[in-house]
Amino acid sequence: MTRQIQKVFPNIFLAIGGALVAFILLEMGARLLPSPFDGPENTADVCSDQLGWRGKPYFKTTVATGDYVHDLALNSAGMHDEEHQRTKPANTFRILMLGDSFIRAHQVKEAETSHQVLENRLNGGGAPPHFEVISASVDGWGTGQELLYYRSEGRFYQPDLVILMFFIGNDIKDNLPGRGITLDGRNCYAPYFVLCENQLDTSPWLYAPGLEPSTGQCSFGKKTLLNTLGQLHQSSRLYAQLEPLLPASRLHVSGLDFYTGENELFDYALQLTLALVKQLREEVKNDGAESLVVLISPSDLIDFSQMSSDEREAVYQKIPAMRRAEQIEPPNQTLAEALSHEGIKVLDLLPLFSRHIDETGEVLHFPDDKHWNVAGNRLAGESIYHWLQENYGLSTSSSSMK
Repeated sequence: MTRQIQKVFPNIFLAIGGALVAFILLEMGARLLPSPFDGPENTADVCSDQLGWRGKPYFKTTVATGDYVHDLALNSAGMHDEEHQRTKPANTFRILMLGDSFIRAHQVKEAETSHQVLENRLNGGGAPPHFEVISASVDGWGTGQELLYYRSEGRFYQPDLVILMFFIGNDIKDNLPGRGITLDGRNCYAPYFVLCENQLDTSPWLYAPGLEPSTGQCSFGKKTLLNTLGQLHQSSRLYAQLEPLLPASRLHVSGLDFYTGENELFDYALQLTLALVKQLREEVKNDGAESLVVLISPSDLIDFSQMSSDEREAVYQKIPAMRRAEQIEPPNQTLAEALSHEGIKVLDLLPLFSRHIDETGEVLHFPDDKHWNVAGNRLAGESIYHWLQENYGLSTSSSSMK
């Protein structure tokens, strides 16, 4: 038996060595081929193994669409913000604002963004402490990516308050696996989190194209396999060349699932999102800071809230699933109540935006882009400022949350 084993081992090593050599040769050949994916040029983002993607440091361009034209410049951290040093200066109260494209706000100049409006209002009195509002926002980020950013970078700014800017339009579905963007000929996928028997697995999973991602199946073996292949995908050009031939993830939810009540995957995504917000709150609290959530509603939901019964009926004729809106709470109220039930502080912007439109008639969103225009950013920043004053007494005369 010993002699047989001695004869087998060299063959095994030769087979493994041959496979490795073949893989290396195929990988080298794949790097000579053009990418099978088309990605945007002059993009403001770069792939990130840790976050999926993030802003490109010192990126500059001219943004030109049918809605707006202006110069865009990102800082050394890849954010649409002024520079902020890591070490917090003395007599400074720091607010870290986590969000997606609504807070990055490349549709307006940096001085017109909601985070800068908030900072200016807080510093309006001129008395100490000095307030800094730090934008940590990238297009397409979900709550899971924002949690990962806080862990890896955000907490080191030593914020006193963390504001999670939650966009109802897509942040729930953005926490499901398989989300990615194409940059420089490479698909960059966001790490994701999983609920295991209704408990959040607090360490992220990696998406591996071709394999079914986890949405509740949390075996050690499956996570190890997915994360191993996910790491391989981040560095292998051969994997990228084969990706178009592999089955794609079929996970899909939409904002209409709030009204249908028939999509179990949406229910899972909603519970996962609530768990992620709770996890962020706990990690911020452990760092000695406060946190709150600001709910951002899509412009369509704001428009719908202001419609007459006849106008709503026209919507129901086009989208029958929306008829259930007459029997259930609006999504903003559902989320606000769910978060408040968990002891999470919430500011819902929809009533404030609706009242402002009723009183002034001012347009708050770009017609095509659907993001906040200058007036929308201003109203959001001022609404947060007044809410902080009313609920916490946060102003230039206070250096801590009350």
